[in-house]
Amino acid sequence: MVLALHCISSEMTEKKVYELTVDPEFRDLIPPLKEEELKLLEASIVADGCESPLIVWNGVIVDGHNRYAICRKHGIPFSIQEKNFSSRDDAMLWMLRNQLGRRNLNDYQRGEMVLVLKRQLASVAEMKMRAGIRSTDNPGTNLSQGAEERKTLSQLAKLAGVSGTQMKKIDKLANSADEATKAKLRKGEVSVHRAYTDLLEKEHEGETKICERCKQEKPLSAFSIPSNRRGFSSVCRDCEKEISAVAKSAAEAAAKTAGGTEKMTDASKSELPCPIPGMVMHNGAPIHVERPLPDTPEMFRYVADLVKSCCDSYVIGLTSAMRRYSDGMGSEEHNAQILEMVRRTNAQVLTILNERMEEK
Repeated sequence: MVLALHCISSEMTEKKVYELTVDPEFRDLIPPLKEEELKLLEASIVADGCESPLIVWNGVIVDGHNRYAICRKHGIPFSIQEKNFSSRDDAMLWMLRNQLGRRNLNDYQRGEMVLVLKRQLASVAEMKMRAGIRSTDNPGTNLSQGAEERKTLSQLAKLAGVSGTQMKKIDKLANSADEATKAKLRKGEVSVHRAYTDLLEKEHEGETKICERCKQEKPLSAFSIPSNRRGFSSVCRDCEKEISAVAKSAAEAAAKTAGGTEKMTDASKSELPCPIPGMVMHNGAPIHVERPLPDTPEMFRYVADLVKSCCDSYVIGLTSAMRRYSDGMGSEEHNAQILEMVRRTNAQVLTILNERMEEK
């Protein structure tokens, strides 16, 4: 299914009380108005009439379910405008785009709305895979089922106007969270990230993990889930707090060196930027102090620059070290040690890349 549609609109009809068809799937596709919003809409229509036409497709309402119910209740005439869609899926896509563009919805509501298209997108992807049709977005490759799933969620994220990571969290919550949690999400009483964290902690209750920094084995509840990721952090919360404190001290020291912080307020000190990239020595070990980047596609260029810088530094450092590896040091044993260090490092790099890319 391609996220594009074609429809032809007819002229508006004269105003009268029409008998239209309400399709339950179409009606329930859009989150209901809040009670106060519905009362205001009813009061407006009773006072001023129904000014905007109801949109229908072959006599089925695709926009205006609330207005239709109010007009029928009070006998208020209304006009209709027929739209011709190529399929039921196209009609649903138009409804979603129409509502997403004009309704004040939170991230979970937006994501939940577009998830109704997941089945259609997945069905088309499956047919392509069975038929051996290659992806038009990436000619020459056939996507695996996992890759198709990620591609589908990426399309839905763009439609909903949320990040890819946020869309994956919404998908997880929509499939696994209890109804009470979903109700709170729809009302905005709990954030997507908070609900997702609670769900994962519940699913992994009793499991443990070793902190990469302090090397202690702790319950997963002792690890946070960064807002721009879907998995538990590799560093425990205690270490994160310690790193944050050290990072703040390092930033203040840097600012003091540059111009002094004696006259700065506590509030302004809290806003001091941490260097990106940046490292400080703490308890004899180097630690990173950078802040996470905003979870947007535009920020990728910073990640690409950091990766390139790391690769360049690695090659430059290794070249410098090998220049110092003189004939008097050379031996088969030493050669083997160097090769083993490089192989081990490269294996660690590939593990990091594979784990992170698998999340994406």
